[in-house]
Amino acid sequence: MESVDCDIDSYSCLSFRLSDKLKLQNQEDWYFEIEDFGTILFPPSPNWFLSGAVDSREEDAILVTASFKNIVVYQLLQDVSLPKILRMVPYQEKVQLVSIYPDASHALYGMTVGSCSDSGSVRLINMESGANVWRHSEHQGSLVTGLSWGIVGEEPVLVSVDDKSRMVVCQPRHQVAKVHKIPSVTEAACLETNPSDRSQALLAGGKMIHLVDLKDGNVLMQFQGHNSDIYCIKWFQGKGSPFPLDIQENDHPTVSQESKNGNESANDVKGPDSDNWRIKTQSPNMEGPFFASSDYGRQVFIWDLSAKRYVTEVSVPLSASYTKKFHGKEKITGKQHISLSWFKSDLMSTTPKGELLMWNLWPGGGRYTVIHHLHTRAIYNLTLIGNIAVSCGQDRFLQGYHVVSSSHMFQYPILGACATSLAFCPHDVNRLAIGSQENVIRLINFEGKVPLQTQVVWQNIKGKIMSLAWHPEHEGKLLFGTASGQVGWVDISGRVTSCAYYHQKSVYKVEWAPLMCPEKTGLSDTWCAYSFGDREIVIRSSSNAMTNPVHLLPLLSEPANSKALKDVTEFSFSCDYKYFAVGANDGQVRIYSAADLKLCVSLHVLRKAIQHILWQPPVNSSSSYVVAVGSNESRLCIFDLSAHFGKTPCEVEILTQATRDLCGHESRVVWLAWSPHKPDVLASASYDHTVQLWNANTGQMLVNYGGHTSRVFRVEFSPSDPDLMFSFGEENSLHSWRPSQLTSKTPGESLAKGKDRVKKIKEQAETGDQTCKDVAASNTVEKKSKPGVAGTSSEKPISGSTMVASTKRGIYKSFFPKLHSTCSKKKSFFHLIVVNLLNSVENNEEAKAKGKEVEEELSDELEESSSNDQVELCIENIENVCKQFDFLLEKDTEMPEPEELLYALRLYGKPVEMDELLTTEISEHVKRGSSVQGDLMHCWRGSLDEHIRNAARQKQLNPFLVSSAPQVSIKLWEYASEAYAEQLIEEGDFISAATYLVNINKVEEAIELLMKNRCFREAMSIAKCRRGYSEELVKKITLGWAASTIYEGAFDFAASLQVSIGQIEEAAATMARRNDHGSLFVASLLYQHAEKKDLTKSIGLLSLKEACIKQDHDKIDRYLAYLPELEWFRIISCCHQNLVKLVQEVTSDEQSPTYCIVKSQVVNKGNTETEEESVIVSDVEESMSPIEKYPFLQHLTEELINYGFKDESYPHLYETITSSLAAHQTPTSVKQLWFLVAIALCELLMSPTQELWELRLTELLNYALSWGKVDQAYHLTHILLPRGVTDLSTLHMNFEYQEGCSKAVSLLLHIYHVSELGLLHSELQCEEAWTFIQQNLVCEENAKQSENPVDVSSGETENDSTSIYDSEKQENTVLKAMMKEAEKGEHFDCAIKVDKEKCKSKLTNIKFLSLPRTTTEFLSKLHSLCDFFITDKDVHNVMKRVTEVLSNPKELLLQIVLNFKEKGNLKDKDVQDLIFKISSLKS
Repeated sequence: MESVDCDIDSYSCLSFRLSDKLKLQNQEDWYFEIEDFGTILFPPSPNWFLSGAVDSREEDAILVTASFKNIVVYQLLQDVSLPKILRMVPYQEKVQLVSIYPDASHALYGMTVGSCSDSGSVRLINMESGANVWRHSEHQGSLVTGLSWGIVGEEPVLVSVDDKSRMVVCQPRHQVAKVHKIPSVTEAACLETNPSDRSQALLAGGKMIHLVDLKDGNVLMQFQGHNSDIYCIKWFQGKGSPFPLDIQENDHPTVSQESKNGNESANDVKGPDSDNWRIKTQSPNMEGPFFASSDYGRQVFIWDLSAKRYVTEVSVPLSASYTKKFHGKEKITGKQHISLSWFKSDLMSTTPKGELLMWNLWPGGGRYTVIHHLHTRAIYNLTLIGNIAVSCGQDRFLQGYHVVSSSHMFQYPILGACATSLAFCPHDVNRLAIGSQENVIRLINFEGKVPLQTQVVWQNIKGKIMSLAWHPEHEGKLLFGTASGQVGWVDISGRVTSCAYYHQKSVYKVEWAPLMCPEKTGLSDTWCAYSFGDREIVIRSSSNAMTNPVHLLPLLSEPANSKALKDVTEFSFSCDYKYFAVGANDGQVRIYSAADLKLCVSLHVLRKAIQHILWQPPVNSSSSYVVAVGSNESRLCIFDLSAHFGKTPCEVEILTQATRDLCGHESRVVWLAWSPHKPDVLASASYDHTVQLWNANTGQMLVNYGGHTSRVFRVEFSPSDPDLMFSFGEENSLHSWRPSQLTSKTPGESLAKGKDRVKKIKEQAETGDQTCKDVAASNTVEKKSKPGVAGTSSEKPISGSTMVASTKRGIYKSFFPKLHSTCSKKKSFFHLIVVNLLNSVENNEEAKAKGKEVEEELSDELEESSSNDQVELCIENIENVCKQFDFLLEKDTEMPEPEELLYALRLYGKPVEMDELLTTEISEHVKRGSSVQGDLMHCWRGSLDEHIRNAARQKQLNPFLVSSAPQVSIKLWEYASEAYAEQLIEEGDFISAATYLVNINKVEEAIELLMKNRCFREAMSIAKCRRGYSEELVKKITLGWAASTIYEGAFDFAASLQVSIGQIEEAAATMARRNDHGSLFVASLLYQHAEKKDLTKSIGLLSLKEACIKQDHDKIDRYLAYLPELEWFRIISCCHQNLVKLVQEVTSDEQSPTYCIVKSQVVNKGNTETEEESVIVSDVEESMSPIEKYPFLQHLTEELINYGFKDESYPHLYETITSSLAAHQTPTSVKQLWFLVAIALCELLMSPTQELWELRLTELLNYALSWGKVDQAYHLTHILLPRGVTDLSTLHMNFEYQEGCSKAVSLLLHIYHVSELGLLHSELQCEEAWTFIQQNLVCEENAKQSENPVDVSSGETENDSTSIYDSEKQENTVLKAMMKEAEKGEHFDCAIKVDKEKCKSKLTNIKFLSLPRTTTEFLSKLHSLCDFFITDKDVHNVMKRVTEVLSNPKELLLQIVLNFKEKGNLKDKDVQDLIFKISSLKS
């Protein structure tokens, strides 16, 4: 959770209200010419990891950001207020970088910003109109990493560079671009033009910086020195040098803020006597210009361009405010982004922890000062507008800070992803909760002293926020659901409580409601949390988040003739919680009674998935049963159900008609909102990009908001202002708007206005293009008219050999491209075609009238023609007809050429003319590169034979040509198939190539081709189906296939292949390369079949070990049925299973558990037999139960007897276990730890001698020490000594024990007490534990006072006070000495401070540790621990070894006493006694 608040003093004179902000941003401005456009309350966030995603211009205080699919234009104000959003320009793609033209007064480009998208296209945008001035795609899809404005030949140019080292210099005035390939640059990262010579630019690629000439792309200089990839470059734009004037005197001592390796060295002072100082400051020619660069390794270099080297190198600290903390314990891995900017002669930089630093530089070093720490996470962008430093970063805040006055100017919340939910608090109308897809919840306070005061909650939230709901009664309790299935609630302080049960998919809705039908649900809470996900509705307890949820749908009572509701999509409770509605995917809505979960009303009106169901809020304090339903249909339905409730239940009412249909949206309706101020006013959000307000009573469309540029997801009414609404869409911004200011009534009107805006923007863009061309033409005339410039080419604004057009024509889709272009050139073209055809018909009729002979000739020609009554056309006839009908031409239209008309008339001519037309069109397709259309036209023309052979020679065959070859000949088809197979092989499509070879009966070649390219499955299919069954061929394919799969790591599949050809032993070796117990067991079976006994035993033992570690004990029993020689492993399995079960039960027991095992007798009344059941009981149950408790080792002995392992077999079993299972291992996981413990316990139990028993106990304890976790050591020692340290009989020693004679037992006792002390200390670091203790102590004190009232009149008061004073004085002296001694040790700092930080996340509620309930119990516990460590004879031999892994008892005891003295109720005499006892211990 992040609570990000600004400096309150900076806002002391500011009284912010939401209406003031709306008034501020709705001022008339040239940017806000868009009608019906609201205020952007939360703009989208600039993109991360890009130093060029933010740009600014000081002249007019403009700030431009590349934010998701938008370009956001801000204007900074001089007073303490939020920046004004001037325009948000939508983009179709994700915007990567922006660069504003540096001169605001420029006539053409003063309002132009350059931008680039993730697809590689570069655009010029007019900020005033939002128009797309120009665009080019010369980067060919590569990622653009740098963008900047420059000048070439007195012409402004926009320079961009991509990760393929291509630099594109485009000139907007002439709309041309030139591409430079710079081979010496690898993976260009950023680009900055030289402010003193804008024809040059710095280009950073990898660890090098290049100075490049924009005119010809030549590299002028190279700068090396960085050890990591470069992130940011900034030119020094001040006058002179960024270093102090007295730098030549060399009397400025340097304080190194951080060395290169990241370790702080603040005491490393260098002065004039240092050789390093003299060498680094010898720079006689520091003329500049200068620039700074930063890399991902936190190194910053200051470069002198004239000297061609860097003059200063500094290292940015990880965190300037918490250097020791971060250097000691926290390390950031990966890239560390350091943003740079210049303020006058000082350099400003950021740190990975969100701080802003100001550097005072000199040659060879620099000193930093922390400016502010307003950000809580990394800063990716930094820019200065005048004296205001604007920064934004990972915490999604835009921060403004006045550098001169050291005052915080503004804090602007921004959205990094699309918002998903809005919810106003019912108890505080000025508090708004916003959920988003960036896994955070924002809590906005509109009445805070800080404008838009925001609290960000992100910790313990897993997934995108999908739904929010405030609790109706408990103030500040917010329920949420995420896309990962998590459901939980957040309180007003930001603490997150997560429910244990997760949905498998997204949680689409959550809601608070009273518990329904307690007799069916089995819960007892007054209020419950309801969530919908996985097509099911779940009820959760609000008092215990760990309680299992109740699934609601199976509890619903359906009529006998009605099917259960499936595919649920929505649910909603009525305002009085008496009824709840459930919507389904088929459009059906069912209303149930909350009292008995019986169906009341079924709505069968809609036919598509229900999106939202919303009940109308009460009017005049009376319940309203009017419900609005939105679905995937464009309409929404209103149902008045008041008359359908309260009747005697007999039959379920089915409604097939809505009370009112509200139609007008053009796409689905996804969200609804009733007005809390005006009855019957309903708002709907739709995918048609609009929000519609309705009068639900009359169906009238009131107003429509069309300010969104994408789909709208949510809309809400302001609970405090009747004329204020909020909505958000897919464009990552939250809008606020006033219905009274809207002019559109319907979505159609808003969409029409949007189209008009787009049309207007295009017209403005075309006007701007024409203006550019006119200016360019005038400049050309002026240059030509100047004397002495003959021979210069003014038509080429950028010199170079290659000029690239900015736009490319796509492939034309028509089958007749030339005919299409010919016919579409002129207006009235087809009028002339018709009159020419009519003229040919008339000429034909005249020819018929002349005689029979002519008629016969004409009839012969007509039979050959493709159309009736047509004659041969000629140019002369066409010219005559065009002159005769020239009046058909429209005004200002030229007469088509006769050749064009003749070409078009071929379509209506003879077959020969059609053949010529097709030949010409095919040639046109070849020129345009559209070969598919040409192939089809060859088929129409009947010229496939020659075309297929030419395509085969040129390797341009395709499936259509090959499939068409048989209509010419079979030989041509075989030739084409083989040629196409070769072509496919070159293209990498081996399977298709083999298929074509099989088609022409070249099966062997196809199989060899597939095997060569590792397509074995396909080769096997062909070998078995097309060539019969050849064992040799199948074996060859299988062996190659198995070798390939082994190389890829698919050992199980490779083993199956080897088994299929009889290679059993090889298959066993292959399967044994897997580590899971199932594969190892199968490998042992394969070795058993191959009669390899040793391998069978060893691999089988590995499978049993892995199954035991994975706690799959059921499978161990099944494995042993096939591995009888390993029956002894059942001992290990039994011990491990009981160990894990014991630890789990002790850990999960909320009462005071013990580590004893009891056997309860369960008597069957119908039978005399009894069943024994091992259980763990608490101390309370122990006092009530007469059943005897058993230590673990004794219980294990009885279990082994039941399996047939008796005492006389222990020596043989000991030898078998020790020889089969390797000892002296280091556990790498908790599961492996307890497996090794189980082995050691079995060996301890079966040890034949005292020496071996001592060895195994030591080995057992070493596992706990090597693991190094105090809780596991606690479990192990208390399992061995469940009755305490006074009863050592539970160790099952087979020899007589004498005190002090066993080092292993001494080590056990010491670890026993240290682990108990360590857990007690960790638990006492939590506030919940101290609250529990203080409550018990207060009760104890009250009880004592009631039993022994104090006599105020007695004379002991003065003496007591005196003794207390003396004891306090003496105690404080001892405490100071103890604390001073303790703070000297590194282990004290580690043990105490680490536990403080980790206890809340790992050891807060240690259920298996009982806290002291009274002062007496607490003192007794501490005194007993002190007495043990004082009287422990082996403490000097044992303590050093234990404290290296666990904790120092002296330090832990001291910290507990100090904490209890501060928060508890101990008497000073008791504290003094404990302090002196602890002081006698040795560290």
